[in-house]
Amino acid sequence: MTVSATARYKPENEEAFETDQWGYAETDYMEAFTLTGLTEGEAALVEAFVPVAVEEADGFAGFRDNATKTNSPIDRLKRITLPDPDDVADDLERYLRARERADELDEKIEKTDELIDEIVYDLYGLTEEEIEIVESSVRGD
Repeated sequence: MTVSATARYKPENEEAFETDQWGYAETDYMEAFTLTGLTEGEAALVEAFVPVAVEEADGFAGFRDNATKTNSPIDRLKRITLPDPDDVADDLERYLRARERADELDEKIEKTDELIDEIVYDLYGLTEEEIEIVESSVRGD
């Protein structure tokens, strides 16, 4: 399992980058490190828990909010303390079932949306070219 992260930084030339209100820019996601030898449950725990620890920050699960010259973003991620998989096994199993069901529902919603689009295109008698224009405008192209 690969853990990816972004990093906020203050660029020397703020005008050359998209920055927030405090003048910080953020990198794209980059591979931080890889965890090997995880069971499916351990991998699911990392996938579910690490984003929460990072979002909560300020010491939650050992995650420190700010990097320093001696405490890199990778160091901060590696210090996150995960709960013992045996202690959260029941909750993790419920979470995995709920996530699987949510994925199934998302897939059904996507298929339903596509079917609705096809029906609308047929009702209005749109050509392939007109359909592409509509879909392009919806995507923001």
